[in-house]
Amino acid sequence: MKEYCASQIERASRLAADLGQRLSANFMQGSLVFRGSSTAVQSLDPSLLAACKKHLGDAAERIFDHYSEAPERAPTDLAEKFLRAAGVNLRAVSSTLDPLSLVQIAGSSPRINTGHKALISIRDRIERNGTIEGKGLLEAFSGPPFGWSPDTTRYLVAALLVAGEIKLKVSGREVTINGQQAIDVLKTNNSFRAVGVSLRQDRPSMDVLARAAERLTDLSGDQVVPLENEIGKGAQKLLPSLQHRLAPLGEKLASLRLPGTEMVESVNQQIADLMLSDASDAPQRFGAEHSPLYDGLKWAMATRIAFDQGFGNTVRGLRDLAGAIDDLPSTGIPGELRESVREDLETVADRLGQDDFVRHRADLGSGLTTLSARVADAVRGMAKAQAQRLRDAEQDLCLIPEWSAFTAEEQSNTLAELQHLVVTVDEDVAGLKKLIARQFDIDQTIADLKGRIVRDARGRAQREHEAETGGGFRESGTKTRRLLAIPARITTAVELDALIRRLHSLRIALAYTAFDIVIGED
Repeated sequence: MKEYCASQIERASRLAADLGQRLSANFMQGSLVFRGSSTAVQSLDPSLLAACKKHLGDAAERIFDHYSEAPERAPTDLAEKFLRAAGVNLRAVSSTLDPLSLVQIAGSSPRINTGHKALISIRDRIERNGTIEGKGLLEAFSGPPFGWSPDTTRYLVAALLVAGEIKLKVSGREVTINGQQAIDVLKTNNSFRAVGVSLRQDRPSMDVLARAAERLTDLSGDQVVPLENEIGKGAQKLLPSLQHRLAPLGEKLASLRLPGTEMVESVNQQIADLMLSDASDAPQRFGAEHSPLYDGLKWAMATRIAFDQGFGNTVRGLRDLAGAIDDLPSTGIPGELRESVREDLETVADRLGQDDFVRHRADLGSGLTTLSARVADAVRGMAKAQAQRLRDAEQDLCLIPEWSAFTAEEQSNTLAELQHLVVTVDEDVAGLKKLIARQFDIDQTIADLKGRIVRDARGRAQREHEAETGGGFRESGTKTRRLLAIPARITTAVELDALIRRLHSLRIALAYTAFDIVIGED
């Protein structure tokens, strides 16, 4: 076995090598295609691998045409070392720590060359976006047309920070100087991904401060003076209590399948970021023309108040009712109910799918009442229909020719089986579903009773005939013959009904009797 396995392994290796040579030879006969133009593989290099590398190199130069602005793959710790050295003195930044020669000596003072093409590209990108996250910045410059490594991009961002061209937003706090906070966030790619980067701007304007103070006053109910420090203090006092109060809101929205979970998460995250920075960014967050934090807090507070007042029960009732109605059969009274409430359910679904669903609170409550009333009507209608169905079934049983073969007690017991099918239910969806299930029992029971009546009556007649004939019919299999006279002419409906009843009464006798029909007067 060992020798066999060894031989198979050797054969597999040999076949793999042969396959590789054949594939390589076939590939060498092909072409490499880039941007619609093809190049023969053999024209690039006799080696397949070398030809592919050469073709990829030519393509990379055309795709990453801005790579030459920063043609260095910086070490992972370069941004940290650059900042530490620059924090002491720019003269301490050696060529090893500054491979792109961003630090230049102008006269006797070293400075960052902000005219460097790579720095200009980063600044232009930030200016176009206003504020961009570190993740977006790294992704933007790692792809075409730049192709810079994330470590190189962080090194360039560090240089812009030292030059005073940008500011970093860390957990809601703006970092504009080269300090430990800047070192921590620029230390690795992961720590930099969540950092906001923007160009340096002036202090908040009076309009921004006024809006921030007004919005905080609206949220807290306490007057906030439109000063930067006061706004920060007001936010520090208000936001923790709001965060605690709104903490369960996201889970409640998710359980009710309502929109806004992401908004609640965003609001909580923004509050957490503000509190980490002692609310130093509160004027900008609350004073902007469009403040997602303020809008989110107003929405979340209104939603929480609505839930405290029982709105959650209304939504849950509508969700349960809509799901139950959707599962109903599409025929009969349930089908009529589905059709009658279709537009109402669509309206409810549309309102519950909107971010401002709280505004429709009254309409949704009325909608639940209306839908419940229609379900109750359907329950009453179906219960009435089932009662009528049982009464009709009693009449149908009495019209079966074999019915007369049973005694009055047997007939009463059979009809009692139908009466036991009557059920009393609540006038809600659960009651409607119970009636739907009972409808199947009713139909099946009626069919079973009809079949049992016919079988029992015929069996009883057969046994009576065998007893009269001594069992001759069972042995011979022949039937006795009888004359059956029917009128030659029928002129009234009464005569026709009488003949039909008479013929029906003979169905049982067919099992052991053959009839010779005589046309004439009875």
